[in-house]
Amino acid sequence: MNDIAHCYINKFSALLKNLPIKELSPNSYLEAYLEHLIVNNQFFLHIYASVLNELLHKSDKSKEQITLVDYGAGNGLLGLFAKYCGFGKVILSDISPARCQSQKMLSEKISIYPDDIICGDVDSLEEGLAASPDAIIGTDVIEHIYDLDLFFSTLQRLNKTLVIIFTTASNEKNWLKKKWLMRLQKKDEWEGWKKNEYSQAIPPFRETREAIIREALQCPELASVEALVTGTRGLRKVDIICACKIYEQKNILPVQPRHPTNTCDPITGSWTERLLAHNEYRNLYEKYGFSLDIKNGFYNEYQKNLKGFIFQCMNTLIRHAGKAGSFFSPYIMLTGLRK
Repeated sequence: MNDIAHCYINKFSALLKNLPIKELSPNSYLEAYLEHLIVNNQFFLHIYASVLNELLHKSDKSKEQITLVDYGAGNGLLGLFAKYCGFGKVILSDISPARCQSQKMLSEKISIYPDDIICGDVDSLEEGLAASPDAIIGTDVIEHIYDLDLFFSTLQRLNKTLVIIFTTASNEKNWLKKKWLMRLQKKDEWEGWKKNEYSQAIPPFRETREAIIREALQCPELASVEALVTGTRGLRKVDIICACKIYEQKNILPVQPRHPTNTCDPITGSWTERLLAHNEYRNLYEKYGFSLDIKNGFYNEYQKNLKGFIFQCMNTLIRHAGKAGSFFSPYIMLTGLRK
């Protein structure tokens, strides 16, 4: 690491040891997720370091001058690590009140404090910012954002020199990863999930949309309901209801996603690991005045077992394969710069 040295990773990792995880999460799901991050903290901290180094390479400001937002911060580890590494101002932002609470609890426990925590969507972020940020960063969040056009149009207003860096495991070029994610999307859409120790039962998204549609239609005929259930894949409740009104008034069905399995939770609007091709990301970024650089990620080679050795070999392959490495990469890094 040229900018975020290994000493930062090792010292921050030491802060995470023996943390009382049950006391740092308001629910069992966030508890399990935080435990996963901490158990594999060397891997995730190296990902965070790569994001922060990318920011330092792309920004014309020094580390101490940069104001950054960790968007979709979850438990807040990326942003808190950035603060530990000496970034000037760090704001944590997440749409979930429970996650924002978890950020505060973890911050207090390790005595590293963000400059602000903004709970809400991108509109809340824009309203809550005291000054324009220099960067928006995030890991495993862009694939869940409901309306990317709204999101990027808002970012476009924040700063004329804004740097945007996201990592996403929804790497459409990795055939095995794509196949696994499409199975996950199909399960969300058609089967749902049974209750377990981490969450309540989740009905199939189609079933939830059908209930919304039957309630919204004045005359819920079977053919109309079926057509709308299919056509509203990828819409949240308020837009499903709007689609029902348009159908009743103009007999026009909504246009479902071109991708065969991309789907989102009709209640929260969170996409299930939405798969977008690299050129789709590029078109999106350019539409809102950003150039896009896509880099390959790496596997968790920090495990002390055979799997760790295999991942070391995979990472070597990715590094030496150039652009073709994206076919093996477990995630990609998307860096956007204002043109």
